[in-house]
Amino acid sequence: MGVIFAFSSFPGSPFSLNPPVWYFVERKGAHVFEYALLLLLAYNYFSRIFVKEKESRIFLFVIVFSLTYAMTDELHQFFVPFRGAKFSDVLIDGGGIFSMSLLLHLFSLRKKI
Repeated sequence: MGVIFAFSSFPGSPFSLNPPVWYFVERKGAHVFEYALLLLLAYNYFSRIFVKEKESRIFLFVIVFSLTYAMTDELHQFFVPFRGAKFSDVLIDGGGIFSMSLLLHLFSLRKKI
């Protein structure tokens, strides 16, 4: 979370640029990766703390936790010079969150077999 916060603290550019497609894909891909990793780390942490809790409740909790952090990160960017809060970035972050939660769920199902 500290790394995400640090990267979000860098000021944007005061100039209106039209970046190439690769730049856009790289930036949004970083969003997906960061939040997929956040969900994975949060799942590992909370599953070790709440050992007796159902796995489905832990999944729900870490999804809500990660999405909440994505929203607060966008709120933080609203106050950074030349940056802005974008709902589309929260949706992209959510893509990383949900894809990692799906992978974890599939992995846990396979582990039970």
